[in-house]
Amino acid sequence: GAERCIRDRLTAEAIEAGEPGDGSAQARLFLAESLVPGRAGPEGRTVSTGGVEPASLGGRPAQRIRAELEGVGGRTLLVAWFVPRGEWVYRLVFTWPGAYPAYARVVERMTADVRFDEPASLRVARARALLVPGVAGPLRELGHALRRWGLAADAVEPLSSAVRLAPTQVDTRVELARAYFESGQVDAGCHAAEEARVYGPSDTGALEAGVRCALAQGDTAGALRRLEEARRVAPRDPRLRAAEGALKAAVEAPGP
Repeated sequence: GAERCIRDRLTAEAIEAGEPGDGSAQARLFLAESLVPGRAGPEGRTVSTGGVEPASLGGRPAQRIRAELEGVGGRTLLVAWFVPRGEWVYRLVFTWPGAYPAYARVVERMTADVRFDEPASLRVARARALLVPGVAGPLRELGHALRRWGLAADAVEPLSSAVRLAPTQVDTRVELARAYFESGQVDAGCHAAEEARVYGPSDTGALEAGVRCALAQGDTAGALRRLEEARRVAPRDPRLRAAEGALKAAVEAPGP
């Protein structure tokens, strides 16, 4: 039936963004690369596109793009959704024949039923932390998984416990700082970043946490200084790219 046809023409992908965001960067990239007017793609030649617009999917904020294509069977309609969840952005693209307007209602029903359940990796991390309580490693992994899934506030407790159990583990302190920053607890995040620097004065992650502290305080000049310092210590370390991207986004963000 119509729903099976739509399912056959649905593509879904999880994009690893590396930083929490609203999905608009991934939506703009899709628009620029896959929906160029006049250019042919897998579903046909792009005839017209709308802009990136805020929307909601599965009870979560999202970005949406609508487009019209000319395919083998005639006019084809497309709607693409970009749903951020922690460090991931879920992209769902629906296409259906324009000659069958009833298909649009099928798409509406299907999108209304979309849910974003916890990934298996997070469920496994929860189980490990329960199976071996009071051990730093599983607590650190649980906190890391929670933060990446967009549950930064929930990540603070297991990460704080992991820090108490293994205070010299710089990576755990860095992860705790990020959890604080991403849950809006700037002062606690900066304190955790400073502690990470004490235990790892030349650790790239600790230096990166200092960049994030300055960014969270709105001090882009200070963030740039800290990033340059980190670059001197580890000029080729890929972990600094994330901080550099966050700094660039902060500098380019429009003012109020």
